[in-house]
Amino acid sequence: MKRVILAAGTAALLLALGTAQAAPKDEVFARGKPLAEQVDLIEKDLNTNNEIYSELTGEDRSKVRQALGRIRGVLDQYPEQAGITESAKLELYNDQQVVNTVLTKAREDSRQICTREKSTGSHRATTQCRTVAQRERDKATAQRELNSVQRGGGKLTN
Repeated sequence: MKRVILAAGTAALLLALGTAQAAPKDEVFARGKPLAEQVDLIEKDLNTNNEIYSELTGEDRSKVRQALGRIRGVLDQYPEQAGITESAKLELYNDQQVVNTVLTKAREDSRQICTREKSTGSHRATTQCRTVAQRERDKATAQRELNSVQRGGGKLTN
């Protein structure tokens, strides 16, 4: 009997931990908050050179602004959100998903990671901070240069 209770308790704890970790990162649009306020906050973050979205490309920035404009249009057309038609709700939901997808990816790419690294020939470590996107670009560049040198078509550049 004690084993059953212990197993059930452990399963409940693991389930609780699993659901807490499986929950998506904070989406840009949070449920339960007024939509107009969230649109204003997102536009403010996009307009200021905020580090949150520093890796957002011009094309993605334009796509987000267009979606926010359509959302604002629906909110202006239906001040009472209870009267929104089904087609307008669908468009609103789709635009929210576009914004969530693009900005969540940009926020993850703009996250800084700092590491302690020793230079070649030195025992002194320095702190190197780069965004996730910068690290990926550095890795891709190093791989291209290595492939070029291995094929004999080029030499390493500094």
